[in-house]
Amino acid sequence: MWFIIISLFVSFSAIFLHELGHLITGLLQGFRFELFVVGFLGVKRENDKVKFYFNTNMQLFGGVASTIPVEDTPENARKFANVLLAGPLTSLAFAIIFTIILVSFDSKYAQYINVAALASFGIFLATTLPGKMGLFFSDRKRYQRLTSKGYEREIELVVLRVISFFGKDNSYLNVDEDDLDKMIADKDYQFFGLYSKLYYQLEKNGEFDEETKTKFDEVAKTMSKSIVKIFTKELEKLKLKEKAL
Repeated sequence: MWFIIISLFVSFSAIFLHELGHLITGLLQGFRFELFVVGFLGVKRENDKVKFYFNTNMQLFGGVASTIPVEDTPENARKFANVLLAGPLTSLAFAIIFTIILVSFDSKYAQYINVAALASFGIFLATTLPGKMGLFFSDRKRYQRLTSKGYEREIELVVLRVISFFGKDNSYLNVDEDDLDKMIADKDYQFFGLYSKLYYQLEKNGEFDEETKTKFDEVAKTMSKSIVKIFTKELEKLKLKEKAL
């Protein structure tokens, strides 16, 4: 039992280190801290103050680190690309470090060090080998898209803006509606764009736009049922919250 509990803690620690790599790289490049979440642990900027909170948003449970530029410059695409690359490189570095410790020292904690090494390497592979992870591209693929020229870079910047604004206060009200429409028009981000637009409409008007909801339901049929269930549940929770106000 203790092995399972400690192994889970170690695995989440590996996610923590991965996201920390993203976070530190963003801060070193002059970006402003907005959000850091791993599991139930949440840290966010609110009213220009950094506060800890208990995360209950399942969309963020697997880890997210958000830093945003303080100025809108052409260099931001390259800087965002560096932030994305930093996560996998951090995981790989710790996988190597834990492996060296494992083979160099005889420790009674060897089994947990082994779990840490495997978890870190697994996260490295998961964020580099596949082109996509659920709704979003992997860190490696997004890095490639952000360092390309043209449309792919621009749509990635749109998605990063939307996620950053939502992460700041769990709301889409401050998101540029044009950015939501750009995601809806993109085949790769259409489902997330439609979900975000419905969330935005609920917050703003207390109800869905029927045309957007119909399109969301149509696109949902092409998506994984588990993904659709998570996002539909979030919309239902918000709808109940809006009715109660």
